[in-house]
Amino acid sequence: MDRRGAAAAILSTACLCAGTDLLACGDKFLMLSRGTRFDRAPSARQSAEVLVYAAPASKMTAALNRLSVEAALKRAGYKPVSVDSAEVFERALRRGGWDLVVVDLADAPAVTARAGGEAAPLVVPVALDATREELTRARSSYVKVIASPTKGQTFVDALDDAMASRLKAQRTARRAR
Repeated sequence: MDRRGAAAAILSTACLCAGTDLLACGDKFLMLSRGTRFDRAPSARQSAEVLVYAAPASKMTAALNRLSVEAALKRAGYKPVSVDSAEVFERALRRGGWDLVVVDLADAPAVTARAGGEAAPLVVPVALDATREELTRARSSYVKVIASPTKGQTFVDALDDAMASRLKAQRTARRAR
């Protein structure tokens, strides 16, 4: 018997003897009939106050409702507050304390101008049905732009990226002082 034959015989004998023991511990995941879920690992995120503004008649209101954005943000650990009135939005913006403000792309320049200052929130525009040129301009003006979202998780991922950028900028500003 050559070496290959001997190795195969030893290996098959070992498998037959230890066959039932292989079902213990983590080895059960190696069976074809069973598996594990490969969900996305939760991001290490800091809870953030998020102000979401959508005018009642806008496409963004329908998209936010259809995608259950507020529920997705709450599950992710954010603290979203949705407003649909310009007056309520103005009061909330003046009150301050927001880390991020999510608005329609059309409203983003005005919100950015009003929310200026040292503790200004980061404006994240939502570009629904925007042209390629509008999207390019928006991406050059804002840290993060949500383009044609199809899932609530899209908002969570975008806000994760925006918060990471904001925290990085804050750390850089502290070091410069």
